[in-house]
Amino acid sequence: MKRYFLLFIFSYGLYADTGCQAVINNKPEGCKADSLLSTQPSSSLETPSVSTPSKDVTMKITEKLSSVEVIHLGEEMIISREATTEQQTCPPYCIQPMNIDGIKTIGELEALSFIGKLKEKKSRLVIDTRESRAYKKETIPGAINLPYTMLLDKSPYQKKVLELLGSGRKMKRKWFFKHPHQLLIFGENAFSSTASNAIHELIKLGYPKDKILYYRGGIGAWKASGLTLI
Repeated sequence: MKRYFLLFIFSYGLYADTGCQAVINNKPEGCKADSLLSTQPSSSLETPSVSTPSKDVTMKITEKLSSVEVIHLGEEMIISREATTEQQTCPPYCIQPMNIDGIKTIGELEALSFIGKLKEKKSRLVIDTRESRAYKKETIPGAINLPYTMLLDKSPYQKKVLELLGSGRKMKRKWFFKHPHQLLIFGENAFSSTASNAIHELIKLGYPKDKILYYRGGIGAWKASGLTLI
């Protein structure tokens, strides 16, 4: 029952948006209504404008890595990264690491195996860490929406979210998780930071690392593999 209650809470009650406070039952708290999910989304929300990047746009690989020098067939060359749009910069669109602090990273087949057992085991959750607008548009079947901003210390929903994920009580800065769920966490793709941010926050709060799986490819890899979206 807890899993279905959690699904109800995140699907219908709580919505968070990056940079804004959450919305409860579609009523904005601290942000303008048009900056969050609305009943009739504007076309700019559904289909972001895409512009060709100018030559002056530089795209880092990660926050600390701009390029890599290499010798190829006796000649020096530089491996760099090209932006596809002017809006795409790093951060936040940095390539995410394959391994995050000892968390197990998985691919499509492992994700499918996990999802296939949702009916059998109630203590499993598939978590889409993207903002609610993206989740409403399309997601992986079986996933619930938990924007990573709900895990932040400043979030008014942090305590409730952690309780639903199996916490018992807070011990200094970390929480004691008496009955933690097995989590499969994903975001948009390999250069979206929402999933890795959520994982870092959970680790910081004391969530057991062996209870977290990281599907790094996210919606992008799932779609590229031709798998069903809902």
